Amino acid sequence: MALNRETFLKPIEVPQEKLYVPELEDHIWVKGMTAADRGKFEKTFETPAGTKSKRKMREIRERLIIACVCNEDGTALFTEDDIEAIGRQPITMIERIVVFAQKLSGFSVDEVEAMAKNSDGTEEDN
Repeated sequence: MALNRETFLKPIEVPQEKLYVPELEDHIWVKGMTAADRGKFEKTFETPAGTKSKRKMREIRERLIIACVCNEDGTALFTEDDIEAIGRQPITMIERIVVFAQKLSGFSVDEVEAMAKNSDGTEEDN
């Protein structure tokens, strides 16, 4: 029997797992992305002119944490207002969370690096 439309479109639960963060001596919840979440994440790097913001690309780790770190019920834990504060955390902690979020979201390291390299945009804040 071949796959049908209804089977394909049936919602599949996005992975969400606990990650122990030694620097915090606690666990956090990290969730993967849907295709729509990924599109929204990628759109956060665009300026109104349709180019990629170099400033926002430098915040790619912080923005991935905002997109994927959540409460146990799946509600986002952080907002864009938290970018600077997240950026002040130790890179070892941030990188551990980012790698875990990438795994759950199906991002490869190469894809993230390509996004950053393809940033031919401006320094715009929008």
